[in-house]
Amino acid sequence: MTKIFKIPLTICFFLIFLLFTGCSKDSQGQDVKTPVQEETVQGKDIQPSMASEGETATSENQEVLPEGKAVFTGVEWSREDEEKYAVYKGSLDICANRDNGGVYYVNWGYDKYLYYWKDGKTKLVLDKWVSQICYMDGMVYCIYDKTGKTYDYNVTPSYEGIICSVNVKTGEFKELVPVKAKELAVCKDGIYYYWLTEPDAKEQKREGGFYSFKSQKINKIDNFHENGISQERYGRYATVYKYYGMCLKNLEDGSEQPFIYENGNEEIAFVHICAGRCYYRVVNGDSKKGYVMNLKNGETHRIGSPIASQRLVQLNEDTDVLYTITGGGKITVYDPVNDKHKDVDIKNAYSSTHHNYIIEEIFSDGRYLYAIAGDGYDRTDIPGLVVLEAGGEEISEIWSSLEYYNTKNKKQK
Repeated sequence: MTKIFKIPLTICFFLIFLLFTGCSKDSQGQDVKTPVQEETVQGKDIQPSMASEGETATSENQEVLPEGKAVFTGVEWSREDEEKYAVYKGSLDICANRDNGGVYYVNWGYDKYLYYWKDGKTKLVLDKWVSQICYMDGMVYCIYDKTGKTYDYNVTPSYEGIICSVNVKTGEFKELVPVKAKELAVCKDGIYYYWLTEPDAKEQKREGGFYSFKSQKINKIDNFHENGISQERYGRYATVYKYYGMCLKNLEDGSEQPFIYENGNEEIAFVHICAGRCYYRVVNGDSKKGYVMNLKNGETHRIGSPIASQRLVQLNEDTDVLYTITGGGKITVYDPVNDKHKDVDIKNAYSSTHHNYIIEEIFSDGRYLYAIAGDGYDRTDIPGLVVLEAGGEEISEIWSSLEYYNTKNKKQK
């Protein structure tokens, strides 16, 4: 979720994270620096050079692979693998119901309880403040802090608690395991979690693990990059950061296949997979270049920085365009085939009448786009959930939880 942090605490948290990870990547293997505008080179195909030792590629459109590195030519994808190995990552306050449609959200502007929206109707799901909510197979998995005092908008993530579940049909709330967690990701076999002490703690600690649904036990994960929270999934493959760049790990046999290499002082950042393509940036000092790779055949080319540094969302498999946030009350519509993007105003935006209205994190259930509208600073006066109907470059707001916000603050629509 996009926030504007207070600089002193942010720097402190960043230094602590560097201490533990031993590199300058965040939980997604991403660059922690603030993205800046870069020179955009559109439509340049990058064909890995097969030059012999001592030779260099002469074409500006070619890159030389590190010596002895194999050319990535793509991997297979199947619907069965996707359903079996998919990981659904927790969000601070919103997750879509991919089975029956609709969305679960924390109603920040009202009571901070968990609600469900579908077709213009809302209902209370849980009268507790929870975070890191993620939906799978009729359950919302989350973390719960009974005190409600661990949230700090200066630190991401800050809210911590024990791992719990909510049956969305019966409303049954269950504490699965008392271990502390700050981030969650759920898959068919269980729940990945991650925990890290606050920046000002006297003793710095971190812990990661996997809770098995079958055994109901936790297995610790010492290597953060092997934790599902830090991975992107593509069928049976998971992205894993390595000393040479990134590999695709086969989750069935454990084999690893390099697919993105780092050269010299380069670092791979903002790795994200959407609709069969892997988006990432290559950072080298002040140089930041965006790329997209077709994972079916390995074809790679440069793209503009606004897309390479944002998480993209596909409305459904019948639509080619992708959506992401730009800052402010706009949505970026991206055409991955022609590598074109356009910032679009939201029509009928009842929420946008609020000062400093910002769209944060987009999700989809296959029918609508769901986003949280905030002010970019705090969660105390956040407007709340925004439901968007999208058809290509036409995006309209059809519902907002501002009715709760206005009721609490005695405001008129």
